[in-house]
Amino acid sequence: MRLHLHKITFLDVMAKTLELISTGTLMCMEIVLMAVDAGLIPEEKVVLACAGTEIGLDTAWILRSCASSNVFRFVELLAKPGISRVSNVNITYLR
Repeated sequence: MRLHLHKITFLDVMAKTLELISTGTLMCMEIVLMAVDAGLIPEEKVVLACAGTEIGLDTAWILRSCASSNVFRFVELLAKPGISRVSNVNITYLR
């Protein structure tokens, strides 16, 4: 939930949905979006994004890069943890 808006937005729902797959999945998407927004990766390139939790690297996705104003596209899941480490997924939780 965005505290300054006092409501749940589409981005909150999308982030929590990706976090249900694994925390690393959400991080992979965020890494690619921020890199494209910063100009480090051109748009529409196929990239490998790896992420994980404080326990270690456990998720790898192949993604098509895009800016945060566009819809992202997952191409292929290479690895993810067998059991999601998110114990309590609550939409009002603020990252």
